[in-house]
Amino acid sequence: MAGSSRGLRDLDEEDPLEVEASKYGLNYIKLEGNVACMVNGAGLAMATMDIIKYSGGSPANFLDVGGGASAEQVKNAFRILLSDAGVKAVFINIFGGILRCDVLATGVVAAAKDLQVKIPVVVRMEGTNVEKGQQILRESGLNFTIANGMKDGAQKVVQLAGGAR
Repeated sequence: MAGSSRGLRDLDEEDPLEVEASKYGLNYIKLEGNVACMVNGAGLAMATMDIIKYSGGSPANFLDVGGGASAEQVKNAFRILLSDAGVKAVFINIFGGILRCDVLATGVVAAAKDLQVKIPVVVRMEGTNVEKGQQILRESGLNFTIANGMKDGAQKVVQLAGGAR
């Protein structure tokens, strides 16, 4: 029975970005706000949404890269997040366990360069190789904001997206 529901899937009834994300093994959810969110895991997605709202902001979308995203998946995730015209800033909130922080940072830097990202990007990462990941971001020559924890990251991204609504 596994996969039997896929035959019933009507791609015309789904958000085009959700369909695009699913091609890369990513989960995308469209919301109404102006802060794009890249996370790994449903629990972190919910906590991120709560803390952005608590900080006076509003999530535009969520893209869950899962536990073992490659640099290429991170790049596709970034492209999908940025194709939402309402996005004014990006909050990358990752707990690096299986997905190491250095792999995430490498993917984020490559994506930001390839896609010529013009909006602010705030990165909060914890876990495996976090110091190396932060060093990659700092030495990239790009204007990333590195957050010290979720609350700091949420406050910074809300401010960079234009402040509380």
